[in-house]
Amino acid sequence: MLKKDSSKTEETEVNEEFFRLLPEELLALNKDDPGSSSSLDCSSQNPTAAAEFPAEPSTSTPEDRPTTIVTSVTHQQEFLPQIQNIICTVNLGCQLDLHLIARKAWNVEYNPKVYKALIMRLREPRTTAMIYKNGNLVCLGAKSVAQARLAARRLARKVQKLGFPIRFLNFKIQNMMASCDTFTVSLEQLALQEHCRSGHSWPYEAELFPGLFYSGIPNLSIVIFASGKMSLVGATTEAQIYEALGIIRPILSRFRRH
Repeated sequence: MLKKDSSKTEETEVNEEFFRLLPEELLALNKDDPGSSSSLDCSSQNPTAAAEFPAEPSTSTPEDRPTTIVTSVTHQQEFLPQIQNIICTVNLGCQLDLHLIARKAWNVEYNPKVYKALIMRLREPRTTAMIYKNGNLVCLGAKSVAQARLAARRLARKVQKLGFPIRFLNFKIQNMMASCDTFTVSLEQLALQEHCRSGHSWPYEAELFPGLFYSGIPNLSIVIFASGKMSLVGATTEAQIYEALGIIRPILSRFRRH
């Protein structure tokens, strides 16, 4: 029986109300944002609220979907990546008093004897940030670029409400980590190929580490397991992830375990 492909809704964008929480000229990261001008409101009772837009219902019915496409879609799903973590950075544009933030903010941890940065957590999107006294903020845990940007803005707003002249500068995605499920692979034969290694050992020894590292793609590291699972680290855009999978797919197909 052919399997039906379930569609996934895209991540929703941040609503206009939230964009107005920081100065307009500093929030022009999204060129499509209409961004109406508004004065800075530091007394907002719900500064971190973001609108959730319902997914558009599909207009197609099972009878309308051509059965000739289902097989190809199912085949492509073997190399469909899922983003597990995004690390992004932003500069808040001012010096911060981390002791003051630790006393007045919720969901924070600060122990300068252990680590010099303050740790702040968000429930939605579920992310964790490291905030430094020079204004640098590192956010990790988001599952999409939209979530990463939203989390960084919400964290900046929380600090801004404590009285700091926060600005939102140089937002950048530093690293994207993704996973992918494929077919079973003979790692013993794949390990003999160029750019393949098993951790720090050579040749491949499953007893030391069950995965195989492929380093043939610049700035990207791929770990391949015999079950077909893969982890990709080092990309800064989703396009790089899909490009890497396009390169590794014909290589793995040669060593597919039947």
